[in-house]
Order: sequence, then structure tokens, then C-alpha cells
Amino acid sequence: MNRIYDTALAEHLAEERPMAFLTGPSQVGKTTTARAVAGEHRYFTWDRQADRMILTRGADAAAADLGLGDLRSGRTNVVFEDLHKYPKWKSFLKGFFDVHGERTRILVTGSARLGFFRRGGDSLMGRYFLYRMHPLTVAELTDPALRESEIGLPRPVQRSLLDQLLSLGGFPEPFLRGSVRFYNRWKRLRLELLFREDLRDLTRIHEAGQVQVLAEHLAHQAGQLLNYSSLASDVNVSVDTIRRWIATLEGLFYCFTVRPWHRNVPKTLRKQPKAYLWDWSLRVEEAAAGP
Repeated sequence: MNRIYDTALAEHLAEERPMAFLTGPSQVGKTTTARAVAGEHRYFTWDRQADRMILTRGADAAAADLGLGDLRSGRTNVVFEDLHKYPKWKSFLKGFFDVHGERTRILVTGSARLGFFRRGGDSLMGRYFLYRMHPLTVAELTDPALRESEIGLPRPVQRSLLDQLLSLGGFPEPFLRGSVRFYNRWKRLRLELLFREDLRDLTRIHEAGQVQVLAEHLAHQAGQLLNYSSLASDVNVSVDTIRRWIATLEGLFYCFTVRPWHRNVPKTLRKQPKAYLWDWSLRVEEAAAGP
């Protein structure tokens, strides 16, 4: 299926020199879009051992694998997937882009907020544009075209489409399959990968089981004000630990928090935020309504 990100990234690779960073939750469709828009390209993924051996040898090794030293016209599209799992990913990209940026167009994908987990000391300021991929929405399903305005005219929506989106979530694979049985199996696998692999690879948190318990509490309390003290008591850790773990879950695109708006900024910062899930189908109860 066509997505609005296909057009946005295709235009970027055709017109812009800075790298394109595509982030978003795991299995939201980043790899499919990256491979589609990059066309004839070289694809490196940190999860493939052969590619990992090239990447850890540095930018020159990757350039040699791409044949950038050969005399030829045109630019080479390069996709780096999950490079943020490499502790020195910033240094690698900085060196690769500064030397080979003119001859390549670079697309980097990641299932965590790039920059949230601070690995590598080099700054990439001015070297990339960030794109964040969201799950499918009613607007994208009814009109996948990229619009200049963020606000579009209302369109009729089939009730069956809306029910399917609410029950199966907006992640492409289970939504397109339309099977509750498949969705339940996909959900279990995705959560296992999130809390066992991504959490392990990107953080120093060893209490994966307790983090998963916290995530389940957040699913029960989606749309409600966060009570850090209550959550700390339920998970049996300190309030500061709960705050850090929620920030980590935000970095992994499990949830996001929204603070109440107020003209008085200090008052806004003192008030508790509300937590929402990227995959709304994980909600255990109806989310609390806004004021």
C-alpha cells in the first residue's frame, strides 16, 4: 500500500543533500518504505552479521563495499537500518557523510528515537532531516497523498474501516491481514521483541520484567494523569526509576506523554502529564476522555 512517507522520502532523496532519518515504532513499515523509495540501493542492517562486520570497520570499509572509489557518474542510494544499535553510530555517520555525502544519498532508519539513547559523542547537527513514521490513521487510509496543509477537509469513513483500525491498531501488517487471530500472535511477538531485544540492546536496564509490568499499567491507564508514586508502589521501585523507565519507553516508541497546557510555564511543568500508547489497540480499558 502507498503511504504518505513514500512521497516525502522520495522527494528528499531526489532533492536534498542531508541524510534522511526515518524513525518510528518497530514494525510500523520503515523498512518497506525505505526499500521502496531508495530504488537501486545498497542496504546495510545492523542485525545482519556480514553487514555488522563492515560497519564496525568504519566509514571507509562501507565506502569500499559500495564501490565509491570507482569512476562512475550519478549518486548511490544507501540505507542503514537499526544503526543506532551500534554504540559508535554517530561517529560512523558523521565520517561517512562528510567524506562521501556528495556521491551518496543516505537514508537511516531506527526503531528508537535517534539521539535519545546517547551513543557516540559526535554531533550530526545540520547533516540530517528527521522524519517520524506513525501508525496508519483514518486520514492516511482515506487519502495517502502528501498535502502542503496539515489540516484537510473531512471525508466519509466506512464504519467497518474505523472498527478495524480501533481493534487491530494502525500497524500495517495486522491491519492489512484483518485477522484477530493473526493480530494476537503478532502482538505477543512484537512486545517480546520490544522488551527483550530493543530494551536490552539500547539501555542498561536489566529489570526487563518490571519494565514490562510498568508498560501493562500504562496500558490500563492510557489517557489518565500519571501518578508516579502509585506506579512506583505497584512496580516496587523508586519514583525516580519510574520516571526514567517511562522516558525509556517513550524513546522506544511504546508510549508518549502530553503535559497540560497553561500560560504559566512553571505550573505546567509541575502538573502531571498524561500517557498515551503508540499502539492504541493495546489499551486494556477505554482511555480517559480529555477535559
